[in-house]
Amino acid sequence: MKKIIMFLVTVFAVLAAAGCGGGDKTDKNTRNADGTIKKPSSPLRYSLGTGASGGNFYLVGGGLATVLNNSLGDFFTITAEETGGSTANLTMIQNGDAEIGISMTSSLAEGAAGAKWTGGKPLDKIRGMVALYPSYMTIYALQSSNIKKLQDLNGKVVGLGSKGAAMDSVLRKAFNKMDIKPKSIFNDGHGATASVVSDGQVDVAVLFSYPPFPSIAELEASKGLDFIGLTDREQKQLTDMFPFYKASIMPKGSYKGATTDVKTVSEWNMLVVGKDVQDDYVYLLTKTILENNPDLLEIHKSLKYATAQNILNYNVPLHPGTIKYLKEKGIKVPANLIPPEYKA
Repeated sequence: MKKIIMFLVTVFAVLAAAGCGGGDKTDKNTRNADGTIKKPSSPLRYSLGTGASGGNFYLVGGGLATVLNNSLGDFFTITAEETGGSTANLTMIQNGDAEIGISMTSSLAEGAAGAKWTGGKPLDKIRGMVALYPSYMTIYALQSSNIKKLQDLNGKVVGLGSKGAAMDSVLRKAFNKMDIKPKSIFNDGHGATASVVSDGQVDVAVLFSYPPFPSIAELEASKGLDFIGLTDREQKQLTDMFPFYKASIMPKGSYKGATTDVKTVSEWNMLVVGKDVQDDYVYLLTKTILENNPDLLEIHKSLKYATAQNILNYNVPLHPGTIKYLKEKGIKVPANLIPPEYKA
């Protein structure tokens, strides 16, 4: 009798697993009889990893949580969490400590490959949801430092943001290949870095941001700054080494000291989600963010770039719930953005 029972349990388990498959892994429990997405018995509690207080990630993440809670309060209670930024957010999602987070494409590339900060193991639970906005590489120094070009970083104390973050590790590699030898690298958050630039303890700092970055704007209120641009050759070197970078122009007027267009590179800031979040819920989150653009622009003007078409700028696979939304909009999703669990 026990053998018969065990056999039936196994058969039912296999059939149940098969029933959960299909085009978007939709859990039957997330649908009403008429096919609409069912409200959970109580709002689902999701954490959204942002960044350090005062930075764009923190501001944008908090704003997105507010928009989603106001629009989908019957479905979700989303809490914006202050974190260490991209790498911290990806690690939290991989470990199941957050459902959603903001990350730069450089961190996504390193996470997918298995970088030092991942312990060498690829992060396989990260999926793309909504592209937020591009960030420009911004290199700034006090005008009194007389730093005018990238090669002037030789022999200087250079601030590269938090130690171990993607920008820090990527630019250390870039400096080595471009024969730039700083005297030392200073690692701390971008707000703290701006303070030590002001004090003269750090000669020049680098960050990726959509201007105006609050810490730089605050520094410019009392100190004159120069913004160091790249040559065409330097742009090409960086984009050849790191495909997630694109040759770009930071427009003049982005800061008081940027009196002309500044040649640089840019990368995207992305909203990512855990692979195991239900497809219907990711579809609902994606649709709500992209179809509340007036509300997004109240958060930050950079979110004008949060469009369905810009989702194709991801460098990791998209979540099936996001793919469903894109297909509804008639946007063809390239093969490299289709995750292995997705079936058309």
